[in-house]
Amino acid sequence: MLEQARRAPVTVTDKWEPVGRAKIAGLETREIKNVVIRNGVLTELYRAEWFDPRIEVTHIVHVSMLPGATTAWHCHKAQRDIIFPVQGQFRLGFYDDRPTSPTYRATCIVDAGIVRPAYFDVPPGVWHAIKNPTRETGAYVVINNLPY
Repeated sequence: MLEQARRAPVTVTDKWEPVGRAKIAGLETREIKNVVIRNGVLTELYRAEWFDPRIEVTHIVHVSMLPGATTAWHCHKAQRDIIFPVQGQFRLGFYDDRPTSPTYRATCIVDAGIVRPAYFDVPPGVWHAIKNPTRETGAYVVINNLPY
C-alpha cells in the first residue's frame, strides 16, 4: 500500500444514511424508494402522511433547469417549499435565517438527484438555492402550501 494513501472518510451509515451533513431545524428530508415495475420505474412524489404537520397543497410547479444553472437565493415568510428532484443531479443550499430557531444562521449543502429520490421540506424563513452542476438538463417539482 502507498505510504501516502489514506482511507476515505465514511459518507454513509450501515443503513445508507448520509453522515456529517449539517442539520437545520425544521428542514426535513425523506428518501423515497423507487419501485421497479415491468415497464420502468415508478417514483411517488407525494403522500399526505409523509408530512407532519400535514401540508395543504395549493400549488405544484415543474422546473426544468439548464446545465450549470443556479436559482437565486430566496426565502418565504409563510410558504413551505417541498422540493423533489425528478431528473438529473442537483446541489441544494440552505441557510437558517429564523432568529428563534435553534440552528439560526446554520448552513447546509446537500447533493440530490433522481438516482436516490428524496424530497426536501423547506420551512418558512430558511433561505435556499438550487444548482444543476451537471452538463445535462435537470428537473424538479416544487409542492407548496401557498401559491406564488
